[in-house]
Amino acid sequence: MKPITHTIIEYQTFGVKEIVKALGEQEGKENKEIELRAKKFFQALEEFQKSKEQNNKILKHYNKTCLKAQNYVGVIQTKHGTLEILPKCFREEQIQTNTNQENKKTTKDELKEFFALKNFENQLCEVAPKIKDFKLFDTSKKSAQNFLLFCLKSLKNSPFKSSNLSLLSTTYTPLLEIFMKMFCNELLEICKKGIRHDYVAIEDNRTFLKGKLLFSGQIRHNLVHKERFYTSSDEYIANIAPNRLIKSTLELISTLSTSHTTQTLINQCLEVFEEIPSSGNIEGDFLSCTSSRHFGYYDNLLKWCELFLKNKSFTAFSGENQAYALLFPMEKLFESYVTYMFKQGNKDISIKAQSSSRYLLHTQGSPLFQLKPDLLFELKGKNKKTIIADTKWKVLKNTEDKKHGISQADLYQLFAYAHYHNASEVWLIYPKLYEQNDKKESEIEKIIKKLSEWNAQPHYYCHPCAFEEVIKHHKIEVKIFFAPLAFH
Repeated sequence: MKPITHTIIEYQTFGVKEIVKALGEQEGKENKEIELRAKKFFQALEEFQKSKEQNNKILKHYNKTCLKAQNYVGVIQTKHGTLEILPKCFREEQIQTNTNQENKKTTKDELKEFFALKNFENQLCEVAPKIKDFKLFDTSKKSAQNFLLFCLKSLKNSPFKSSNLSLLSTTYTPLLEIFMKMFCNELLEICKKGIRHDYVAIEDNRTFLKGKLLFSGQIRHNLVHKERFYTSSDEYIANIAPNRLIKSTLELISTLSTSHTTQTLINQCLEVFEEIPSSGNIEGDFLSCTSSRHFGYYDNLLKWCELFLKNKSFTAFSGENQAYALLFPMEKLFESYVTYMFKQGNKDISIKAQSSSRYLLHTQGSPLFQLKPDLLFELKGKNKKTIIADTKWKVLKNTEDKKHGISQADLYQLFAYAHYHNASEVWLIYPKLYEQNDKKESEIEKIIKKLSEWNAQPHYYCHPCAFEEVIKHHKIEVKIFFAPLAFH
């Protein structure tokens, strides 16, 4: 019987009825057995939601019969099924199964060119590539998954950064299976180079003298057996902390995988590590892992192990069933994605991410309230200026309100950043969400039209500042932009 995999997007509401409908479409039938499986799956998700207070940030009760996803994306796997939460890349409330094969695919080079500062600043004008031209190229579900994987790859100090996404299938594959395949593919490449061995001090009660005689152990163990020697010797073996952690990770994911292809990969890896025991002290083994220039290729693999084993992203709870959740805050992913794309498109411009050298308040003891803008652009030469940009993973709506749905608190935060960095411009960058239904004039085109008018007019914040004993006004211009999303 095929396991339940239910896919939703951020802030989508779902209940047993929605799971039954999706499961019926997967298996091509509807019966009481499917409804029973859906109820058990939904109850397991409710138990996960109630197990810890922090899980309310992931799932919340919409009403007595429905749960609502929040702004975390990833997977939650229970004994009865897997819930996938994908980014909200579309203006509609749910993922549709339509395809847009007639649309021209946006290449990475085109996306990189768009994020070049000269083009990005003019995105709402006719002279630059038009933001409305960036469209979905495949099914909505696959597009959202691809964007999530692209964001994960842009994260600093994550195992995704060095992983090869091109090895994955072009068809839709459950997220958890993708993560496990990426880990196994990387491990198999390492096995070709050779499993790491190291010298380890081994204490043993031997019938011959080898290494260093340990007098305390000799007295304790061999007071009667004078013919034996309790010694310590350095041996070059594979039973070391990094390999034990890899074995533990393989044993964990072998219990999570529901794919025959993934299980085959896991079994291949387990055969190589057959004689190595799993870790008896995961925390201690991570602490004893040391980086070596001869085994630098192990570094990324250990990040994968940390992701799976150290509960940084996986959340385990006790109850009737056990669930594992690998989840990421979408605001952080979007910020990382935009930063990565700007750095790719502007190699000659100084771009700092999360620059934290300034503080809002200074006291006699220590500074307070660190100012950390998402992006700080420092242009030099003829166009010398400083720009502060803040990414917002929010939906802008087409309203008659002059604020266009922009939060007042967001602007206050930006002006504080701009004042301390003496910036002349502040940018709010929102995601360019996509229409799944073809319309004569789409919602996004109406918003783009209004924001073009906004950016064409001078919107300034003036703050009186003292420079060289002369009161001047520090003018800060406010601009609003969209960031297109990468889908392949």
